[in-house]
Amino acid sequence: MNRIIVVSLISCIALVGCNSKESVLEKDYINIAHRGASGSTPEHTYAAYDKAIKQKADYTELDLQMTKDNKLVAMHDSKVDRTTNGTGMVKDKTLKDIKKLDSGSWFDKKYKGEKVPELNDVLSKYKKKTNFYIETKKPDMYPGMDEKLIKDLEDNTILKENDLDNGKLIIQSFSETSLKNIHKLNENIPLIQLVDDKVVKSLNDKELKNLSKYAYGLGFNKEVVNKDLVKKCHENGLKVHVFTLNNQDEVKEMKELGVDGAFNNNP
Repeated sequence: MNRIIVVSLISCIALVGCNSKESVLEKDYINIAHRGASGSTPEHTYAAYDKAIKQKADYTELDLQMTKDNKLVAMHDSKVDRTTNGTGMVKDKTLKDIKKLDSGSWFDKKYKGEKVPELNDVLSKYKKKTNFYIETKKPDMYPGMDEKLIKDLEDNTILKENDLDNGKLIIQSFSETSLKNIHKLNENIPLIQLVDDKVVKSLNDKELKNLSKYAYGLGFNKEVVNKDLVKKCHENGLKVHVFTLNNQDEVKEMKELGVDGAFNNNP
């Protein structure tokens, strides 16, 4: 009888060990690939995401815009002009229109033919290779963006509770409304409230406590971060992520300030 109990205990321990996985959210410092490896490849292209993954970034960042036919695409700007050979607003173009654009040549001719990625395609292609750090850009311009995002994530099985606990996904936005809406749709998703430089000095404990009701952490421009700010955020249960770094000296500086993660053009 005693032998059976011992064997059972060993089996249970082994099972727990096999199923346990350290959450990337628990790392002392999270390395986030800013728009992919955007320092050396054209931002928000498969080339940029592939390189970020090869460089072992903890997260690949995706900025989202929404097309005329309500499809989510990875692009930082609301206009296609800067990073493609097209012109005009994303919201005025269909996904078919967007997919015709060249999003690599502006950076270097060798990337000619790179396409603007659709979110669904990115999630499907990379869900077993990387973690996703998604930003809703100008959600007030795109009615239904938050709901569409959650649907795409669900369709690609990104919202399993265990995966979220292990840090598979973080969503950020400057829009408090967008984040609160997402929190209502799924309260298990870690959310980062991006903070405008102009309001950083006005952040007090009461405001930070209110933010902690829905946010996992706050995102700041690296230029406004100091030890006191990081300490105040931590005391109110909030992580601190900063943008945007370019080299190891800046990484070292941010780590010395105690930040929990940073966006890097060269992850």
